[in-house]
Amino acid sequence: MQSPREPMVPTATPIAPATAARCTELLAARGDRVRSFARRLLGQDADDGLQEVFAAACRSLPSFRGEAQLSTWFHALAVRVLCAFRRRRDVRAGREAPAPEVEPQLSAAALRCWRDAPLARLAAAERKQRVHDALDRLSPPLREVLLLRGEGLAYDAIATALDIPLGTVKSRISAAMVALAERLPAREELLP
Repeated sequence: MQSPREPMVPTATPIAPATAARCTELLAARGDRVRSFARRLLGQDADDGLQEVFAAACRSLPSFRGEAQLSTWFHALAVRVLCAFRRRRDVRAGREAPAPEVEPQLSAAALRCWRDAPLARLAAAERKQRVHDALDRLSPPLREVLLLRGEGLAYDAIATALDIPLGTVKSRISAAMVALAERLPAREELLP
């Protein structure tokens, strides 16, 4: 049995040893960032998602044309594969049903939280943990767009990666930010 840091080379289709070695090098060089993203997006299924990323990279690397940096190409591929893996997993588990487009209704508390910049009020380590906890409680589509945005993807790149319209990306990010603002406690609630 291999460890999560050493992905298995898929055996269904033969892969040239040089390609497999290059994929292993690429995952070793860029794997920590992708692994971190996979853990945040998939939780306990991160290792399975990483196996799919590795398999997809091995299959696609021979067709890499060099129009972008290899690391950029790999990261974009990893994001697409992991998001597709999450959607398939959630559909199989019955956790994700297509939701109607949400028009966020801002409550007075949410407006106060947004105006007072809740993230700026928290200490760095505690803020990070609270944000991760709040992200974990978002619905998968909202969490997905925020994680991709946090990875530095532009709105149009997120739309392409998720195969959804640009307007949907914008509305989901807006709804996710409102939900985060409502979930993050005010400073007074943090004091003993």
